[in-house]
Amino acid sequence: MIKSLDLKNLDMQDIARRAVCPAGQHHGFREKLDEHGFVVLEPGGPDDPDLDGIMSELGEPVEYGFGTKLALQPQEGSDNLQFSTHGMPLHTDGLFNAGPAVRYIGMRCVAAPRAGGETLIASNAAFFAHAPADLIEVLRGITIEYRNRIPGYYRNRPDGEHPRVAPVQDDPVTGRTRLVIGLTDPDDPMRTHDTTVVDRTAEESTELFDRIKAVLHRPSVLYAHTWQPGQVIVQDNRQVVHGRAAFPGQPRKLVRLSVA
Repeated sequence: MIKSLDLKNLDMQDIARRAVCPAGQHHGFREKLDEHGFVVLEPGGPDDPDLDGIMSELGEPVEYGFGTKLALQPQEGSDNLQFSTHGMPLHTDGLFNAGPAVRYIGMRCVAAPRAGGETLIASNAAFFAHAPADLIEVLRGITIEYRNRIPGYYRNRPDGEHPRVAPVQDDPVTGRTRLVIGLTDPDDPMRTHDTTVVDRTAEESTELFDRIKAVLHRPSVLYAHTWQPGQVIVQDNRQVVHGRAAFPGQPRKLVRLSVA
């Protein structure tokens, strides 16, 4: 059951505190997930989180070019941002992938860096509560084109590798307005994609993306999760966007499984 939101008092740091399921208290994780858009399952109890079991309760695995389950860790020689120590800009999952839309993203920590490597989670509801009214008005009237730079990672969509997506959408399941976005760093040679606003100049597109990023990175909108081995985070892809902080010279391994 999706609860109504108090938009005036939305704060992501408070949401993050309430989204934790302590060890041995995982039975209510679905309610927290629906209410907050994500949930952190702490290990150490009799119901230690098992990623496959948790995600099987939420839907069917989503097939990517690599299969369904992915180990996210640095890979020497890879030109894919996913397998580097670089930061990853905030994004909605599944913009390029064919097949059913991603509903939930599960991640389990196998190895955590000593510093950096936080998973960044930004609340769509908090974004709309805190973004300037003129920015939201602009977002409602535009379409963003995405150009994939990593062939073979995704299952090809019927419309090719350059999908055009409205950034503001009304979700038919939650009844909430959602932000559908895939930010990128144009200066990172390992970036996964390029973006442009349809019918806008490159300079206008960059200015708009910078404004979106600035709101998403406000403390009232963004939570940075510091991983501990054994923890599981499940995110509702309709309610949050996510990314990663850089972790140069550090080990980090997460196992990811998404379901529709």
